[in-house]
Amino acid sequence: MMLHRTIRKADGGDIIEILATDPATTRDIPNFCRHLGHELVHQETLAENVHLNADPDEITIESDDTTPTSVTLYRYLVKKKTA
Repeated sequence: MMLHRTIRKADGGDIIEILATDPATTRDIPNFCRHLGHELVHQETLAENVHLNADPDEITIESDDTTPTSVTLYRYLVKKKTA
């Protein structure tokens, strides 16, 4: 997870902003914070049905023949624990 790498590079007390389109992050990021002792400062849904402006040939979905046309955008603020 890219969040692990970013947290490792941050100083204690730094706040990291995460933007995500994966709905699983609504579960994963709070669990990440709880298990590792970081503080989830803020969690919100920024926008729903955001249209993807990408070439459909560049989007691949395993075992699915449909191409998504829109996504939901989530935002999180995580404060790294101090040592």
